Amino acid sequence: MASTGQLTQRSIADLTARSGSRYVVWDGGIPGFGVRVSDGAKTFILKYRLASRRTRWATLARVGVMTLEQARTLARAYLGALAKGEDPLRRKDLARTAPTVAEVADRFLKEYVGVRAKRAPDAPIRSGLKPSTRRLYVLAIDTHIRPSLGTVAIADVSLADVLRLHQQLRGTPVMANRVLAVCSKFMTWAEQHEYRTQRTNPCRGIRKYKEEARRRYLTPREMTRLGAALRIGERWHAMSPTAVTAIRLLLLTGARVSEILSLRWAEVDLVRGALRLPESKTGRKTILLSPPAVAILDVWPRFGGSPYVFPGEGPAWRKGDHRVNLTDAWRWIRRRAKIADVRLHDLRHSFASVAVSSGQTLPMIGALLGHKEAATTQRYAHLMDDPLRAASDATAATIAAAIAPRRVR
Repeated sequence: MASTGQLTQRSIADLTARSGSRYVVWDGGIPGFGVRVSDGAKTFILKYRLASRRTRWATLARVGVMTLEQARTLARAYLGALAKGEDPLRRKDLARTAPTVAEVADRFLKEYVGVRAKRAPDAPIRSGLKPSTRRLYVLAIDTHIRPSLGTVAIADVSLADVLRLHQQLRGTPVMANRVLAVCSKFMTWAEQHEYRTQRTNPCRGIRKYKEEARRRYLTPREMTRLGAALRIGERWHAMSPTAVTAIRLLLLTGARVSEILSLRWAEVDLVRGALRLPESKTGRKTILLSPPAVAILDVWPRFGGSPYVFPGEGPAWRKGDHRVNLTDAWRWIRRRAKIADVRLHDLRHSFASVAVSSGQTLPMIGALLGHKEAATTQRYAHLMDDPLRAASDATAATIAAAIAPRRVR
């Protein structure tokens, strides 16, 4: 259907939009501009031809969503771009095929995180990402960034998008800040690889949440309940022997979870009672093994020639990797031992707590835990009050008994 004059709001309103019908009413003022009526809907369109003589149809907007004048303005802008030799729909075409956050994240994890992960001790090339940092990148992207922003075009991620993600995690401020840091690095990498315009990192300017230092130590009663839960879990097969053994080693050594789970037999020296780690969070490290820890490792079997003390299960076993977490086992332990707020990392804090209570100095505890900076060990300074108080009470009791008035018979 052709129009003899310009379209008006009234003429558009009078168009019959019958179900099943489809036709176009052209505007007499702007070439190729018109209204398409299809299945009860009315839409502003623009038909134009490229220099290659290819004809294209641009859908501008639904009638009602955009006014007639707004549609005319947009149509003129399209024709202006056409006059310069550009295809007005090229930007939409690019947006339709633009890589999403999920797609670019796969490449980021493979080409940045994977390549920069620390390698085996005998590997000739090393790079800066520690195993714990690599796990953080994977966790932040797969658990938080990908589910929230995965379908968004990487070039279109905005400050509002990242701010919304950060606020969703406000209940766990430490994790919220870590995810923000990973997202910022990811966006900077995307700029370097031309997925985004330079200096458009949407994470810039977002204020981090205040983090409160967490100090949770197992009390003697909680330690007893934990031991009982481990024995029950082992006896009734509520958890795998691997999980039971790994948790016991965490308790007996004060090591980090990653250090125990990634432990290789080549790093275990049972004769001298030590674990000699070529790499850890703080670099090369020696963890001393007490007789109970040596006894555990002495009877622990080697699995199928795997170099790891705790090989992974399922796909991880087939790849020759080590076990990566104790999440399910620790969840069961926490319920059974009634220590719902205790994290696996708190076992390391508890090791330090027991050491302080037994009279060890802070420098000694720092050496046992592998701290490079004295300030790191200083977080346990307040625990020194307990043995000091006990010593003070014992001393005062002796003095009080000596100076107490004697009863006269």
